[in-house]
Amino acid sequence: MHDAELLAILLRTGSRGENALELSKKLLDQFGSLSTILNANFEELQQFKGIGVSKWSQLKVIYELVQRSYLETLKQQNVLSSTNLVKNYLMTLIAHKEHEVFVCLYLDAHLRLINSHEIFRGSISETTVHIREIAKECLIRNVSYLIIAHNHPSGELQPSQDDINLTHALDQALKLIDIQLLDHCIVAKQGAISLADMKLMP
Repeated sequence: MHDAELLAILLRTGSRGENALELSKKLLDQFGSLSTILNANFEELQQFKGIGVSKWSQLKVIYELVQRSYLETLKQQNVLSSTNLVKNYLMTLIAHKEHEVFVCLYLDAHLRLINSHEIFRGSISETTVHIREIAKECLIRNVSYLIIAHNHPSGELQPSQDDINLTHALDQALKLIDIQLLDHCIVAKQGAISLADMKLMP
């Protein structure tokens, strides 16, 4: 089924002169993706006839359930066996944000997720990252492995030289406290990339 058809099933009805499928196509044209629709606030969605508080609430609940499902799975299995799941989870977590955020995924000795943490928040184009703070949070949680991620609100999915430099500096710092940095993911509304997949990790 196409995205519009799936969304139409969730919406069930449209408005006078417009069925649910037509409304779904209009929403996708406006917002660009299902993820963006599910993250839209009520003020953005109420501009469309047929979308009220009830439907908006249902969409938010569905999105929350998807995110929790990803989180539960990552806590139960080795993240290296589900790299796409990691990317999907990160997209639900930060792809929609209009400002840059920096997230840590803390992993135990069995490469299972302990928890995720939005550790830094920045502007629309940059985030200041403090390596000392990341190391401290890792020690508090007794972390063995770490995955870091940040979003690019601009939509650019290529890592900048600053992104690569930060990754290498953090890798060196974490080695001093016996923690391995596994990956650095960059997330945008249209997808996510992995520096490990791109062979850019130290």
